[in-house]
Amino acid sequence: AFDHARHFLKAAKRIFGLNYESLIGGLIGVQLGRKTVLVTMHNVSIEPNMVSAALQMPSVAAGATVLRHNHTSRHIIAGIDIAQKLSGISLKLLAFERLLTDYPIWQEKIVMIQKCLIPGSRHEDEAGTMQEVRYLVKRIKQKFGPHVIDCEEIVGSSLPIDQRLSLWKVADVLMVTPIREGLNLLPLEYVFTKKRPASPGVVISSEFSAVSSVLNGAL
Repeated sequence: AFDHARHFLKAAKRIFGLNYESLIGGLIGVQLGRKTVLVTMHNVSIEPNMVSAALQMPSVAAGATVLRHNHTSRHIIAGIDIAQKLSGISLKLLAFERLLTDYPIWQEKIVMIQKCLIPGSRHEDEAGTMQEVRYLVKRIKQKFGPHVIDCEEIVGSSLPIDQRLSLWKVADVLMVTPIREGLNLLPLEYVFTKKRPASPGVVISSEFSAVSSVLNGAL
């Protein structure tokens, strides 16, 4: 993406003293002696054909039906995040708590479905993060009732695609709030799932998320 290319160009300038210039066709050239090194930018995306095929799986429709039945008449805010500090799950929960506090009318109209993935790669970080998440979830339920939030802990680094797509189909909003992250294609997958004739959805994205510069229509 452009942010990574810009970082590379700045590093080349500061460390090696190499200059760069814009070339015809939207390319960027770094001058290395008598040679010009071309720098191009490509955004990684999802596999549309694979996602389209997965949307036809019976388990996707069945999972969506279950979720809608469990949260009847409520708008759904969804999130799937790695349970580590930089994912910003605690910040998301604090923002949700503030929303329910400042706008009581929404307490009976919305629910947050949050999936916390625990890969086991950073034990102390994950344990500390989940301790904080459990505390916030408990506090939110005590203040506003058990129906405003549905938080699930899942051991592993990913959620099966049929379960993700079931959640995307029923979710009115996808909320992504990392402090810092690498590649995250879930927002793109959510947007693709919401293409016509499905009902449109909204992506709320942190400015630090990997897709914030790609999804220009995200909030």
